[in-house]
Amino acid sequence: MRRREFVTGIALSALAGRLQAAEPNRIVMASLVSTEEGFTARWLELIYNDAFSQLGLTLEIQVMPAARASAEAAAGHVDGELGRSQEYGAVQPKLIRVPEPTFIANTVAYTKDEQIRLKPGWDSLRDTRYRVEFRQGYPVIGRKLAAVVPADRLGGVRNAETGLRKLLLGRSDIYVDMADTVDVFLSRPEFRGIHQAAVLERGPIHAYLNEKHAELAPRLAAVLKKMRESGVIERYRQQALKE
Repeated sequence: MRRREFVTGIALSALAGRLQAAEPNRIVMASLVSTEEGFTARWLELIYNDAFSQLGLTLEIQVMPAARASAEAAAGHVDGELGRSQEYGAVQPKLIRVPEPTFIANTVAYTKDEQIRLKPGWDSLRDTRYRVEFRQGYPVIGRKLAAVVPADRLGGVRNAETGLRKLLLGRSDIYVDMADTVDVFLSRPEFRGIHQAAVLERGPIHAYLNEKHAELAPRLAAVLKKMRESGVIERYRQQALKE
């Protein structure tokens, strides 16, 4: 009897250890945007500080370029990413999508050339003669552009600011990125003249967790759903816009 209790105790201790490893008191999430780049970063911070707190976790956000965030999350050096498209999981099998979206975002084509006219949707860039660039580390956007833009017309840049500067310098014709990231730059005098040519896609943005936190994803989704239905997420959006 004593041996059975001892073995049971070991099993329970091992289970507790696995649960603690899967859900530490602190969770580190990568963000692709900083608070200096517009209200979206602050909105995400407010939402997920609250959501993880309801799950007994303290959130730490690390801002990093998209490509690095992707690599760090897949390797488990951070616990996940705060804002990626619904299709991102198809190119990141080590990450688990939190099924409840955070918000809806637009992927937009930007230009300085007033003569460029595009229709909504990716197909408006099919076989284009324009030089098109996008932000590296966004594999879904890159894949969709590669399906319609000739290879010798397509390139990548490290960040949104570089993409916009290349438009100003005439070194590219169209820059594709998320509107929530880019539009804050367009309020600066130095980027005057750059405008939206077309919305290429509108879709949900999700948090992703490293596979070691798989059991946390549905719990986080349930919290986000409750926050949305109670109006908390919208309240945080209004707060972020005012700050």
